[in-house]
Amino acid sequence: MEQTKEKEILSKITEAFIIAILIMFPLLVDSTGFFKILEFKYRCFLVINAVYISSIAITIIYFLLFKETNIFKKLKLGKIHIALGAFWIINVISTFISPYFKKYNLFIGVGRAEGLISISLYALSFFNITMFGKFKRRYILYFSISSILINFISILQYIGFNPFNMYQDGIGTHNVSFIGTIGNVDFISALYCILLTVPMAAYVFLEDNSKFEKIIYLISIYMGFFIFEVLDVLGGSVALAGILILTIPFIISNNKRLSRLLIIGSMILFGYFTNITINPTYHYDIGKLNLEFQINAISIGLLIVSIAFIVLALALKKSEYDISENKKIIKKMYIGMALLVLVGIVVLFCYNFSSGFLHEIHELLHGNFDDDFGTYRIFLWKRSIKLIKDYPILGTGPDTFAVRFMGKYAKDVARLGELTINDTAANSYLTIAVNTGVLGIITYLTFIILQLKKTLKNKNKYSIIFLTAFICFLIQDFFNLWVVIIIPIFWVLMAIMYLASIDENTNETEEKNE
Repeated sequence: MEQTKEKEILSKITEAFIIAILIMFPLLVDSTGFFKILEFKYRCFLVINAVYISSIAITIIYFLLFKETNIFKKLKLGKIHIALGAFWIINVISTFISPYFKKYNLFIGVGRAEGLISISLYALSFFNITMFGKFKRRYILYFSISSILINFISILQYIGFNPFNMYQDGIGTHNVSFIGTIGNVDFISALYCILLTVPMAAYVFLEDNSKFEKIIYLISIYMGFFIFEVLDVLGGSVALAGILILTIPFIISNNKRLSRLLIIGSMILFGYFTNITINPTYHYDIGKLNLEFQINAISIGLLIVSIAFIVLALALKKSEYDISENKKIIKKMYIGMALLVLVGIVVLFCYNFSSGFLHEIHELLHGNFDDDFGTYRIFLWKRSIKLIKDYPILGTGPDTFAVRFMGKYAKDVARLGELTINDTAANSYLTIAVNTGVLGIITYLTFIILQLKKTLKNKNKYSIIFLTAFICFLIQDFFNLWVVIIIPIFWVLMAIMYLASIDENTNETEEKNE
């Protein structure tokens, strides 16, 4: 058996794992619906990883014993793997020296099942995929298919159906705080930063999409933004807006890309139009959800603009221009955008909006860090920074935030009257810093930065798609938390991005670049 054949078998096993995490895992639920969704997802995550790891191990042992082939001979670890290994080691040390080690099960975790086992499996999944996997273009479709399936279930729930009996006693179908097979709207918003960004980037940046691929991408986008409007999560909106700002110079500098962006915009607006038109309304007096179809000025306006975007997109498609390789023009665009941002900050500093998000930014710029701002995120962030100072080097172990925060600030939480328990800082980076100290956050950020550096250095038409979703998720991480319901998908995304950046069909090999 040739070495390439051996790698192909390992690659197929790895692809099966990728399919399981991207498509199957988000849909898996049990008879408890939303009530015990975290516990069930965690068990599913363990089973999927156990099957994958054992399959890889058995295959490698078979080759070694019966074919006398050592798979590891030609495998080389890069700087990214070393940084990830360092992050894992910090988590291990932090776990075993934690003052809570004897009192709590830090292998599972105290708050969100983000203990040492989850961290280890995240890291191991990245190692296994990048060592034994091979990039395939169809991976892009897997993200889109996953999005469509989740969106379909969410839409059915939103209009009054209850597939998988997710809504049970105490959680009515009109309660959109929980939706799909993911649960909390913050979680699904974070997941959408991946599942919607991948098809959008693929539709805009890939020149050779087939008709089938285009249809799948657009269906995913249309259905996704129908639900995204229902979620109304600011963190996800900021992340998607941020990634659009970062990529817009490369989009508008090419007529075909701009044309495709307008079509995406049309799908987004049409999704909002559909949402407003069907108008699900819950009547509390009779305990029933009705679809009260309506056409109003807003919906008509959305439909008109949506059609206008398509007409403009078709017109742009016929005009030929491409200045995306002109670095001077692209640089000037970014400088112009930076100036606009600066002007926006000055305006927000000088003008005080009466309420809302812009009012909070104005107050923050003036040094008023009120606990209420950011849906109590400022309350969490200020106190989380103080927690880091207590155990600055190695923290107190993964997923110990809850015992530390509530042990110190339970009275502050009670005075707010809005929160019952806080098990994360509502900021992934601060949570990591509290749990694993300065060394933990430094090694994690090193791992992230090295991936950014490598992908940008070896960028190609595929890696740029996953890089876009990667950055989008990193932005939303400033306002969200790690939870096993969605984080496995983020780690698979990072591993696929790595494979795309070293894919021999679109780039030089890793040996030539490192």
